[in-house]
Amino acid sequence: MSIIKKIKEMSLEMTRWRHRLHAEPELAFEERKTARFISRQLQMFRMDDVQSLAKTGVVGVLHGKSGPGGPAIMLRADMDALPIQEKTGVLHQSREPGVHHACGHDGHMAMLLGAAKYLAETRNFEGTVYFVFQPAEEHIGGAQEMIKQGLFSKFPAEAIYGLHNFPDLPLGTMATGAGPMLAANDDFHVTFKGIGGHSARAGNTTDVIAAAAEAILAIKAMAKAEIAADEPAAVTVCGLFTDGEANNVIPDSISFNGSIRTFDTALHDRLKEKMQKIVEDTAQKHGVTLELDFENGYPVLVNSSDETDFAISVAKETVGDNAVITNVPRTLGVEDFAFYLEKKPGNFMAIGTGPTDGSKGPDIHSAKYDFNDAALPVGASYWARLVEKALPIGGRPPNSNIGGKPAVNTNAPQNKPPAA
Repeated sequence: MSIIKKIKEMSLEMTRWRHRLHAEPELAFEERKTARFISRQLQMFRMDDVQSLAKTGVVGVLHGKSGPGGPAIMLRADMDALPIQEKTGVLHQSREPGVHHACGHDGHMAMLLGAAKYLAETRNFEGTVYFVFQPAEEHIGGAQEMIKQGLFSKFPAEAIYGLHNFPDLPLGTMATGAGPMLAANDDFHVTFKGIGGHSARAGNTTDVIAAAAEAILAIKAMAKAEIAADEPAAVTVCGLFTDGEANNVIPDSISFNGSIRTFDTALHDRLKEKMQKIVEDTAQKHGVTLELDFENGYPVLVNSSDETDFAISVAKETVGDNAVITNVPRTLGVEDFAFYLEKKPGNFMAIGTGPTDGSKGPDIHSAKYDFNDAALPVGASYWARLVEKALPIGGRPPNSNIGGKPAVNTNAPQNKPPAA
């Protein structure tokens, strides 16, 4: 690996930032302490401007050696934590009951802060960099809110870049690919309501339990029939809830939730339609009322070709040619970074944070997950190199597409499913 010397010397400082952020996690659009900390750090780095956006988002503006003007790119880190009780036992464990940086966003912020400090000190580039700290990535769609609040009009950039930690990849590995990379999704929430009562007099009640059980089994059978074996897609029920736990009470209502994840728009719509018919028919059969909500609606994350080729070249310079996976398979993870890539060309990169000996540690979204601090200088070096090479002193070479000259990501789906 080729870690920038100044950034390597900042490793302990980045670790301290990360541990502080980890100990004070905040949920979507509640990242007030996090935003204050980030804003304060950016101001201490002598950013040219620091602005708030979308309730708790923060954008730092940094101009190169020649000041304002010239091309601009955008780097993004997410800020929010998850509603999970942490079980890591580390000294910097969450001090907020039931809230945990189980997705590693604390590491994302620390890496981007490290790059921001280095670039503010060196300014070895021309043009402008926007450091975007985005709230509410976890199932809320903070990226959409940032766009609605004027992210791209207030901070005009040619391209946007993001990354995410992957504990399934060994430390020192990076992975990405042009085209569709992460799935589209819709979360669903189903509630059946009836008349509850004593289990000894079940005839006086409505059996919402049987209705939910029948619907869930039918949904699973439908998904198996509709999704081809080689098609990356899933309909998953993730939680089942009632308003009581007594073994002699039939509840008034029961709810279940989950998600639909696909790469094919036509398949996605078909799965939603068939699921809706299943729960409607089940409700009618059992004489219960139905509440069905689909929400989020994240699009497929589609990396643009030129920016991905560029990001791969920077990753190879950072971790070595053999440590970069350049054609990462499509996976059913989702990311609201996809909303940015519908508006701007760019790339989303995976950075390995797992053990180098091939063993498996806790995965993201686990109560036992903690970001690997050894990855901080890797990610910060990648960010710094990306800026210096996208916005080089002396200008870009003729006919260069580095940084993303098109105004729109032409690889993004245009009202049709992405290529399989």
